[in-house]
Amino acid sequence: MKKKLVATLLCAAMAVGTLAGCGSSSSSATSQATEASGAAEASGTAEASGTAEASGTAEASGAAETSGAAETSGTAEASGAAGETASGDSGDLVAPTQKGEWVIGFSNYFLGNSWKQQMEAEFKYAAEGLKEAGVISDYVMLNADNDQSKQIADINDLITMGVDAICVTCITTDALNDVLEEAEEEGIRVITFDNISNSDKLTSAVSCPDYDCGYLCGEWMGTQIDDGAKLVVLDGTAGSSTNENRHQGMIDGMDASGKEYEILTVANCGWDYATAKTAMEDIVAAYPEIDGILSQGGAMSQAAIEVLEANGRELVPTTGEASNGFMRLWKEKGFESVAFVAPTFMSAKALYTVVDVLNGGTCDKEISCTHDPVTIDNLDEAFKENLSDSYWAFSTLPDSELEALFKE
Repeated sequence: MKKKLVATLLCAAMAVGTLAGCGSSSSSATSQATEASGAAEASGTAEASGTAEASGTAEASGAAETSGAAETSGTAEASGAAGETASGDSGDLVAPTQKGEWVIGFSNYFLGNSWKQQMEAEFKYAAEGLKEAGVISDYVMLNADNDQSKQIADINDLITMGVDAICVTCITTDALNDVLEEAEEEGIRVITFDNISNSDKLTSAVSCPDYDCGYLCGEWMGTQIDDGAKLVVLDGTAGSSTNENRHQGMIDGMDASGKEYEILTVANCGWDYATAKTAMEDIVAAYPEIDGILSQGGAMSQAAIEVLEANGRELVPTTGEASNGFMRLWKEKGFESVAFVAPTFMSAKALYTVVDVLNGGTCDKEISCTHDPVTIDNLDEAFKENLSDSYWAFSTLPDSELEALFKE
């Protein structure tokens, strides 16, 4: 393990100052993640390998290295713990099995909605499984609370700790390039995922094909509207690769449909329910005619439908993402829709990929993580009645973990 001595000394120094405030952060701690879409982790929180949590302090993996872990043979379970049933189809998500002393860093720019919380839980559950199997020795999780300077500082901290690889979901496509490229120069393998970097000097990028998701929505909307339709566009966070690619896909899909249309307004709602609800209330007040809602996020779509209904407006064709809340309304209200799936397990995909690379494997520079969209034909399969609106289809987490996070 590279820089092991430096990392261990740093961890020990930090642990002395923070021990009094630490509590258990095993996988059960994930159950305390707030379901409300506006909730976020305390500023500067760092989770170290499920052993301790400390607000404002990065605790690196100073725990003793795994010894005596049960030997594994064949293919490891995609989500970690054996014998539990996963809720979704993980496709080609296969856990590495080769033993190692690797320490993996995780840098998340944002934890303020339930998709991000489920994504983080997928990473943590997968990392716990690898640690228990002796495939990695530890992992460190940091959250920047939507602060670019904080995420740069977090990544610098991971470099100083001497982690062997870093999995990163980036605040913007280029803001982190310098520090991520520095990590690679230090011999640390870097994989960005979800919101990816545009640097070509990193090991890989794992992403949902966001442009294709947007294109699906735009092309489908074209089949639902008449020429001259007036549309509302609900976007995510401006500047992120996810938002920009989905938005362009939606527009290109609409144009390819051959229908004439007017975009009344574009609202950047950060994929957040509360933000989208406020925006839609203003939009409904401003525009007496709305023929369709081109939304790139499930919580935003849910908010839009609820605002339309609360104001006595017609429920119009609405695109979305496969959140449980949106799918519940779809089932109950019967409006026309299609919902793409951005798999929350792409965090585990990034983890498994970078561990394979550390073990001498190779990977593509760009890796697509996909799942079939939700349509009326598979809506019953995707929707989970026993889980809250905050759940996202399809997950590789076992039912016990999902119920701890999102029990209705």
